[in-house]
Amino acid sequence: MINVRKATLSEETEVFDLLLKLLSPQASDSSRIHTPASAGIFHELITDESKGAVIVAEEDGKLVGIITLSYPIAIRCAGKYTCIEEFIVSETMRGRGVGIQLLEAAMNEAKKQGCFEIQVNNPSELGYPLYIRQDIKDAGKHLKKRLKE
Repeated sequence: MINVRKATLSEETEVFDLLLKLLSPQASDSSRIHTPASAGIFHELITDESKGAVIVAEEDGKLVGIITLSYPIAIRCAGKYTCIEEFIVSETMRGRGVGIQLLEAAMNEAKKQGCFEIQVNNPSELGYPLYIRQDIKDAGKHLKKRLKE
């Protein structure tokens, strides 16, 4: 049975292991996983609900999926909206409804926080159909520029 819930501080290593699977080995971001800075962000998200959330799926005591949220604010929203920052389901669990459960939990958490909408920037090819099936609309292009290295 799959249990979907918020992550705890004691699950930091398991969460970071899943995130490493999300990023390809050649991705420049992979070097930022499990550093003191990223560990600090993880702790912030776990201890301060106003910043975001880390939601996990577990089966038999093992984490098999994760979705993380951040809560930016915008004038056009008259407050908070939510961004899905990371979303991964273990390869062995894909196609078993874990992703849908995580996405539903994320949307419920965003509603609980009073968010106006949910956004996904640069969804993976694997995740894109799941978002569309859950009525998350394709809103166009995503642009970015690194401000520091």
